[in-house]
Amino acid sequence: MSHHAIYDSMQEGYADILTPVCPFCHQQGWITIPQTGADALMDGQPVQDALPELDYRLREQIISGIHPRCYPGAEFGDGIDPDLIRSH
Repeated sequence: MSHHAIYDSMQEGYADILTPVCPFCHQQGWITIPQTGADALMDGQPVQDALPELDYRLREQIISGIHPRCYPGAEFGDGIDPDLIRSH
């Protein structure tokens, strides 16, 4: 059983997956994925096995919510861009 929110897409053969809130920009996102990958996720396969052809940054967004544009901020130490981190 999947813990992902997966919806029918307007594109035939695809599904839309709602991703968690990004810890850097605090926005939720969604990605359109092949229906076969969505089915595999719903069957409980890990993201990397269900969607091996998907860019690793998009797989990371499905897992953690970190958007590709925010991904550089996921590096710790000097790699963090202070503009990516907003205080509450």
